[in-house]
Amino acid sequence: MSDVEVAPPINDPAENLPKYCDFFKYLLVEELVLEPDYRQIHYGKCAVIGRLCAIPDHFKLENVSIPHLPSVYKLPTGTVSLLLLNFSYENSCTGSLANGAYCIMRGEIVLCNVQKPNSPTLTTRGLHEQLLRLDDNGKERSTLLENVQKTHKPALYVWHSSRIDQAEELIQRRLEIRVLCK
Repeated sequence: MSDVEVAPPINDPAENLPKYCDFFKYLLVEELVLEPDYRQIHYGKCAVIGRLCAIPDHFKLENVSIPHLPSVYKLPTGTVSLLLLNFSYENSCTGSLANGAYCIMRGEIVLCNVQKPNSPTLTTRGLHEQLLRLDDNGKERSTLLENVQKTHKPALYVWHSSRIDQAEELIQRRLEIRVLCK
């Protein structure tokens, strides 16, 4: 027998923190906007296809209807939208991007405080870290999650944008590839 004692594995909650996605994962506007649990929202880089919508004081990316989905799963174009941060027509990669144009936006998903628009954004990992600081206090954790749900909304911090044609077909093909890769 050996005199070496093996230490029991350490259950470190930090090991369960979301890992940053370092590639542009294709996501749907619906996946981000309709996620009820902000702890489950994508953390890291992503690419989202949608229709650009300009409101006087901000920009949104609206969902695009996917023609080949069964009608029970299909939302009409423009039903839900994702807030765009750091976007302007001047910093788009193509000069032809305008209100109502179909485009692909690349950037990072954050949670934006819509009640205090100029406050710092929060990432999914940041939310997990705040919850970890509360240890096992279930009531405080629930209160924090409820407050974040009330004050924050998913947003895309835009790095690159470009106009695309045939957005519905491109989304359809991306979904087919996603199914094949599972």
